[in-house]
Amino acid sequence: MDHDQEAVPEVEKAVIVEQNADERRGYVITLQGDDEEAVPEVEKRVIIEEDVAGRRSYLITLEDKLDQEQEKLLLASCSLVKIYPSLDDDEYAGIERSMGWMDFQKFYHNCLSHKESEEETEEETLARAHQLRNLWIGKMISAYDVPEEERGDVPFKPYNVDDLEAVKETFGEDLYRTIRKAFREARVAFKTGVDYKPWNRGEGREATLNELLDALPKVARPPTHRRR
Repeated sequence: MDHDQEAVPEVEKAVIVEQNADERRGYVITLQGDDEEAVPEVEKRVIIEEDVAGRRSYLITLEDKLDQEQEKLLLASCSLVKIYPSLDDDEYAGIERSMGWMDFQKFYHNCLSHKESEEETEEETLARAHQLRNLWIGKMISAYDVPEEERGDVPFKPYNVDDLEAVKETFGEDLYRTIRKAFREARVAFKTGVDYKPWNRGEGREATLNELLDALPKVARPPTHRRR
């Protein structure tokens, strides 16, 4: 762009461009000046890792809060069942009821949709799924293998957060949430001694706290005595 030499040189500032997170999101700031005596065009590329860390930390904190609320609900459900066992469908003991259970199919389907290469065979995919599932089951077991007197000090997240975030980046939200849910259930089982999730057998799923509360008056009603 040509300008009158006697005019004050105009400075154009490029907008701050947010980079893709996969490229370690940063800011590109470009300063352009056309005065011949001014400093030549300068391009400054600044990677602000604090911003990236801050955003990720916010998301993790938010997910932790949601996780804590869901844990409280499950803890309340298990506490009710422990006090009033008749609330639970104890005749059904399917493996999916086990606290901390991780469905292998979740791991397999996510490994299948995120193959390491186009040449990966079905056997290799199955092996990866088994290896990944066994890895996280091992993490869960080791997290709670602590002396009874130290159990009150078990941290809220008994796993490496970066390891779990790597699962999300590699395999997506579905498997990530499956693992978080399993750890949440294991924490509640650890606190309450309840090994099976309250179950709604009619619908083939975990019973909600509201469903247990709705049924509570029927099982908690004090016995009535007839007058003679």
